[in-house]
Amino acid sequence: MQCDFRLIRRVLAVLMLTAVTSAQTNDPVWLTSPIYDHYAVADRVPAPWTPVRIAGKTLSVWGRSFIWSPQSLLPSRIISQNRDVLAQPLFLVLSEGSKEATVPLKAFQLVERKKSRLLVRAQGAAKGFSFSLLATLEFDGFLWLRLEGKDESGRRRPVQLRIIASLPAPTTTLYQTFSRPLAGWIGSEPIPFSWVCDPNNNIVNFYHWFGDEDGGLGFTYSTLENWVPLPNDTFATFFPGPDHHRYVIHLLEQPLTLDGRSFLFGIQPTPIKPLPPDFPMIKGATLFTEPWRAIVRLAHDTDMTLIWPVPVTKAMKSLNDPFHIDHSIVDESRKTARSLGIPFVGVAHCPQKISPLIPEFSQYADDWKVIPESVMDWEKIPHYQNCGKSYTLRKWLFYGWAIENVLKRGWDGLYSDGWMTGQIACSNPRHGCGWTDQHGRRHLTVPVLEGREFNRVMALFLEDHVRSPLPSTAPQRPGFPRYHFWIHSWEFVPPLMGFGTAWLTGEFAGWPLKGPSMLTPEGTYARSLGLGLFRARCLSTNWGVPNLFDPLMGEASENHPTDRQTRMALAWFLPHGVPIGLFEYLNSNTFVRIMEIFLNFQARKAQFYPCWRENPYLSIDDPKDKEIVLGLWVHPDQKRLLAVVSNLKESQEAAVRLLWKKPIIPILRDAETGDSIRPDGSLFPLPPLSPENFRLLLIDIR
Repeated sequence: MQCDFRLIRRVLAVLMLTAVTSAQTNDPVWLTSPIYDHYAVADRVPAPWTPVRIAGKTLSVWGRSFIWSPQSLLPSRIISQNRDVLAQPLFLVLSEGSKEATVPLKAFQLVERKKSRLLVRAQGAAKGFSFSLLATLEFDGFLWLRLEGKDESGRRRPVQLRIIASLPAPTTTLYQTFSRPLAGWIGSEPIPFSWVCDPNNNIVNFYHWFGDEDGGLGFTYSTLENWVPLPNDTFATFFPGPDHHRYVIHLLEQPLTLDGRSFLFGIQPTPIKPLPPDFPMIKGATLFTEPWRAIVRLAHDTDMTLIWPVPVTKAMKSLNDPFHIDHSIVDESRKTARSLGIPFVGVAHCPQKISPLIPEFSQYADDWKVIPESVMDWEKIPHYQNCGKSYTLRKWLFYGWAIENVLKRGWDGLYSDGWMTGQIACSNPRHGCGWTDQHGRRHLTVPVLEGREFNRVMALFLEDHVRSPLPSTAPQRPGFPRYHFWIHSWEFVPPLMGFGTAWLTGEFAGWPLKGPSMLTPEGTYARSLGLGLFRARCLSTNWGVPNLFDPLMGEASENHPTDRQTRMALAWFLPHGVPIGLFEYLNSNTFVRIMEIFLNFQARKAQFYPCWRENPYLSIDDPKDKEIVLGLWVHPDQKRLLAVVSNLKESQEAAVRLLWKKPIIPILRDAETGDSIRPDGSLFPLPPLSPENFRLLLIDIR
């Protein structure tokens, strides 16, 4: 625990005051406590971000800038990591009959300035129509926009309205969305985006991102109220091009009046935050204590652990009940984790679910539920999807997990098996979701801003109350959080999830787009994902720190007879710098043996070059193939290297030849076998590499 006694005294005073207030009003303590609201209004910038800045018409946050110019009402340039993510200004295009015009900028005004956010107003006009854009930029680079228009003639003339984002084709090769099938390489065909992408489960496609392995631009939506998109519900379309692509947002696709309409959406360039220096080596696992387990053998190199599953541990009756945890079980697990030197993030919980087992269900379920209802049976108990738009739900979740568990029980953070709040579409009017059209039909909305608020508040609270230890093998992580906020999700939405310190994913590979399911031993990443989807979804560079775990075919038993699946997973993870989460799914002996190579090399303190970037030492001379990749670690002494060469092809063996770029030829040997790799001049031919397998090479350049 962080030793800030003044803060602890203030929190205890708040808790005592809350208890008195609750006794007087008969309201539950979690509802009357002001602690959530205190953090919600705090003007603070949590690590690892920096305060927002403004200079003229340039708004800046860590690593990114938004620049306005007279050309456009919307930002003319968006720069991320010194790269332009726009090929042209972001234009608002007005169509009146056959005549089309872009809306230029006429006025720009700073409305509010805080450490954590800026509020500016931009104004423009075209063809007798005026427009006002209210833009809020927060410290994580999320720019939330409210656009309003007015017909200055007073005649309510009908117009059509679009936003066009031109994206540079060379650096816009990947995309990912909240629709699982819509992610991967960008091809040559247009990509339409409908609001409701899964009608059976009321899932809306409210997040779209375009970029490459190092950066890009994301678009976020909460509602289509006031929009009139294309007749088939396509509210945005991506049009590929040879030099630049166009992403078109269809605000009004039928000639209609502007008066009384406002349009809400957000944009956020990626990367969203700096990474800790040893991010490729960050790892977590479920707390199993048998001596043969990898977590016990690698305890000094493990960043976090939790207990799961709930029915087996009996730590919690439902999937989400922070007030009724069996602390005799959880406290003992925390003690065990601490004895191993591993930070403990508590019991896995599903904060997007509520069940009749929780006492609050009878009073608050109608306010907390998603409408239309979505119910999952778990252990023969119905668990209802909840919605983060509900203020009382946010208060209950926060007090239960933050106060009752992190603060009172000394956890090192939280593991959320699913979204805390803010990603589920809903039309429940009791808490303010949804809207009704002129025909009386209810439409789904997404509580984007409420989800952001909750996760930001949780991050601030954890920053104040947790200082967990680092693995003994890790370097210092200056400016990076010393708590754990670990969020599991199949989809990545950084405006909401970016406040987490790490994400966990990989389960979506078990419901693949083009191959066998997780129940068949043939399931591999080449079949179920492919390189495009893997890079669009799973890299740390754009999103933060996603951990992957391999659920396709477990090899987790003691002395498991095979390690094919484990080597397949590592062949994908290692050259991409993808951290490994829940490594208990892998063959324990093989995983420990491979990790010991990295430990002996001190990989956490080395400089990492991912496979999509060139490095100054080594490259693949042959074959020139996207699915044959090379990742490299450079030891701090600059005299030793560790390389991983992976064949990511589904069924083809690969004969790989490496090219050494420096004048003095090094000594190469296989890190697993110790066999020397003989050079042919500056070329190093490797033995054939089987499909979805890898080879580790130790390189001595002294």
